[in-house]
Amino acid sequence: MVTGMGTDMVTVIQKKDNSVQKPMSNWYAVYVNVKHEKKVVSKLAEKGIEAYSPFIKRLQQWSDRKKWVKFPMLSGYVFVKIDGNQREDVLSCQGVFSFIKFNGVEAKIKESEIAVLKSIEASGYDAVSDTTDVKLADQVEVSQGPLKGVKGTVIETPNASYFKIQLQGIHQSIKVTLPKHSLTVQPLNNHS
Repeated sequence: MVTGMGTDMVTVIQKKDNSVQKPMSNWYAVYVNVKHEKKVVSKLAEKGIEAYSPFIKRLQQWSDRKKWVKFPMLSGYVFVKIDGNQREDVLSCQGVFSFIKFNGVEAKIKESEIAVLKSIEASGYDAVSDTTDVKLADQVEVSQGPLKGVKGTVIETPNASYFKIQLQGIHQSIKVTLPKHSLTVQPLNNHS
C-alpha cells in the first residue's frame, strides 16, 4: 500500500498479518535561531518529534560571581529524527529556518554521529564547535574513556591536544580536549 500527500510519496509496508509498519525515520540537521536551540527542541517535542541539541557546561565569569552555564555545542543546529511525513511539522516550528542541505539534498545524520555527540555531552569533556575544514594531521583513535573507539584528527597546540571529530552528515567538526595518553595514533593507509 502506498500513501502520500502532494508530491511527497511515502511507502507504507503492509505485513501479512495486516499490521502496518511505520516508515523508517532518520536523523536530520536543521538550522535554527541562534540561542534558541533549547526552545526549538522543546517545541518539537510538544509536536511529538524527537529532537536533540547537544549542550556543554562552561564556567562563566561575571564581575561579581562565577557560574556554570550550558551552551550549545553546535550553535544554530538542532537534530531531528523524523520520517518523510514530519518534514513540514519541523519547518513550521517557530525558530526553525531550514533543513541543512548539501548539493540540494537534506543531510542525513548517522545514528553513530548522534551517539558520539551524546557521549561527549555526557562525559563533560571540554568541547567547542569548530567549523574549519579538517587539516592533515595524525589520525587517532580514542583508546579509553567514554569516547573509546571514536576516530578523528589531532591538532597539536603548546598547551593541549585537541581531538577533532568530523561529523560527515553536516560537514562540521567538534574539538574535544583529551589527554594525550588517551589517544592512539593510527597508521596511514598507503595504497601504493
